[in-house]
Amino acid sequence: MGDTAVVEELLAAIRDRDLDRIAACFAPGARLRALTPRELRVENGPEEILARYRGWLALDAFVVTDGDVVPIADRVRLRYRFHGRDPVKGWQENEHTAYAVVVDGRIAALNLSCAGFRPAEPPD
Repeated sequence: MGDTAVVEELLAAIRDRDLDRIAACFAPGARLRALTPRELRVENGPEEILARYRGWLALDAFVVTDGDVVPIADRVRLRYRFHGRDPVKGWQENEHTAYAVVVDGRIAALNLSCAGFRPAEPPD
């Protein structure tokens, strides 16, 4: 896969909540740095990265409502907004914007900013 192709595959896998496909996008030594409203989280390797995504995607009625992949110099920007229903908090909305470093067709590093889960209306 090319630089944008693997990031487009990651976005498609997130849309489908396909955990195996998410993990396959990351190189063995990949690193995720995720700045959330509460803390900076660092995950190393596909297994740890997948565990973080598993938590983000655990909402009921999960749907990606918007997203895109754009090359920016030697990085690839990934942005997606999603809605889901938390069993306790109700409908939530969140957005992630990330910048990927792609090496040999796999994501070697992903620096992500998370808007945080925000109370929301159900998506259209």
